[in-house]
Amino acid sequence: MKALLVYMFEAAVCSGILQAVYAWLLERRVPHRWCRIYLLLSVPLAAIIPLLRIPVWPGEVITAVAPTAGLPMAQIAAKPVASPAFDPTGLFVALLALGTALLAGVMVAQIIRIRRLRRGAEITRTRRFTLIRTPQKIASFSFLRSIYVWQQTPAEELEAIVRHEMSHIAHRHSIERLVMESMKALLWWNPFVWIAARRLTEAEEFEADSDVLNEGYDKELYMHVIFRQLFGYSPEIANGLRSSLTKKRFQMMLSQTPGRHALLRLAGTLPAIAGLLCAFSFTTRAAEIRTTSETVQTAGDEKNVSFIIADNQDGKPLSGTLIKIEGTSRGTVTDEKGFAEIEAAPGSTMQITLVGYDTKEVRVSEDNEPIRYILMMERSEAPDREQAATTDNDEDTVLVAEQMPTFQGGDLNTFRNWVQEGLRYPQGALDAGIQGRVVITFVVDKDGAVTDVEILQSPDTRLSDEVIRRLRESPKWTPARDQGKLVRIKYVIPIDFRLSSKPEQTADATAATGDEPFLVVEQMPTFQGGDLNTFRNWVLTHLRYPQEAAKQGIQGRVVLTFVVEKDGSIGEVHTLMSPDEQLSGEAVRVVRSASGLWTPGEQRGEKVRLKYTIPIDFRLDATEAPAGEPQPATPATGTIG
Repeated sequence: MKALLVYMFEAAVCSGILQAVYAWLLERRVPHRWCRIYLLLSVPLAAIIPLLRIPVWPGEVITAVAPTAGLPMAQIAAKPVASPAFDPTGLFVALLALGTALLAGVMVAQIIRIRRLRRGAEITRTRRFTLIRTPQKIASFSFLRSIYVWQQTPAEELEAIVRHEMSHIAHRHSIERLVMESMKALLWWNPFVWIAARRLTEAEEFEADSDVLNEGYDKELYMHVIFRQLFGYSPEIANGLRSSLTKKRFQMMLSQTPGRHALLRLAGTLPAIAGLLCAFSFTTRAAEIRTTSETVQTAGDEKNVSFIIADNQDGKPLSGTLIKIEGTSRGTVTDEKGFAEIEAAPGSTMQITLVGYDTKEVRVSEDNEPIRYILMMERSEAPDREQAATTDNDEDTVLVAEQMPTFQGGDLNTFRNWVQEGLRYPQGALDAGIQGRVVITFVVDKDGAVTDVEILQSPDTRLSDEVIRRLRESPKWTPARDQGKLVRIKYVIPIDFRLSSKPEQTADATAATGDEPFLVVEQMPTFQGGDLNTFRNWVLTHLRYPQEAAKQGIQGRVVLTFVVEKDGSIGEVHTLMSPDEQLSGEAVRVVRSASGLWTPGEQRGEKVRLKYTIPIDFRLDATEAPAGEPQPATPATGTIG
């Protein structure tokens, strides 16, 4: 078992060094294809190097004196140490095999689940790929030569998704992911293999993003599509736009610069590999032990020194123990009774070594009489193999679960409103006229606490610090569950800070003052006694699908802004996005019809105007409405904020 632990430790060290070299020399500095090749080769290389035994350094030549004149050589050969009553090696190997089987099973289950997505899906085959539009709400991804998208994916996003996934297919990224996942299952105990798998995903996504942008696709629109794909099912073995690497991908798009001296950087990895071979693979040649039954001629001042070597735990004699005179090539080994003798000069140092035991040193007494040493050898303990766990790839952190977390009985919109309501505009940012959007990611932990807060985008650190302050005050959520166990859920939300052109704005305002509409106030408006969700449901029940749009098959998302005035009426309704005027006209009609049904918001005891943004999805059912009758709009799946 000790040999297995030593191998696992050495393999982890090799993997860590190779990953450090990648981060220092190659990551984001050489073509993505080279990064992928290096990562795919580094994992098996780190596993193989400790197994290699390449005899390079010259071995020692030891003259071994037989313990008794005429003793056959076979009797002084090394003999194995008695096995303990219980050997944990088999149990440990079984544990490693169980981990491998579990991860392999997870990979097979993902492949089966991908195949099931074809049920009831619209399948379109082309020469280069197969497009599968599934009724399940998933994050778009590709696997082998198939692209999986949700049937209700907007047409304006589908083009970017297909371009991105075609890049994955062209570079055969799915095969690389399958190979890496297989190696991860085999070497699951090595934390650096998980890191390599995550970095391979990064390199593949960066490469696909680069291909899409190099084709001239609009960068801002593409980033919007990536953001929209954050939620939904996407298997680990597949490639897709949905990824927890969103921040890095945005940074890569905004600041990517061509790598310099790429070949030189790649060549720089060779010394590291050579160093690992020297440290873990190159060994000395086997020591040459020359035994003889004849008396060895020694100097006149040497005397006979004998040893009895035994185990300090059970007292059993240890055969095969090497006893060598320090500074010379002379030595001997113990027999099956743990006995050995040798001629040595007084004052010389004897080195006693045996694999699996601590080395001992004995200084020969200056007395002229023969000396016998009885030594109890202590078993060496295995060095600490503990490896720090990595949090970049927490497998319990997911983006979607069977039972999503809830916040004060509501969903993510409830939490976003809670955050916005408690914000205080930083005085420094207020004085400097700084405004904009803070995009933040956080995790709802298994105990319902908000953790792992990270800023993805912010116009100023003072605004992002204020959002972080508010999140730290958050009450606990009801945690998420998936497959019967608690899981961590990762969310991304945008928080808007907007200033009025008026100079009277105070430090605790979070929206414009005066006649400009607020974004958040102390007492938010209510709709028929309810909140935004009540208004959303009311809008959905009053929408009617325009007859001409239904006949023409027009569908898509309409995004509106509107203002709840001081008297509860609706004003300033504007269309931000719409696939067709008929759809936007219907959405505007329904929103305007809510005039007078609102109770206005209040700030410091005064009624104020407040601005909202609402997305409304128009989706055609599989069956058409009867001729001449308007069709109700499919319930919107967007959010109001």
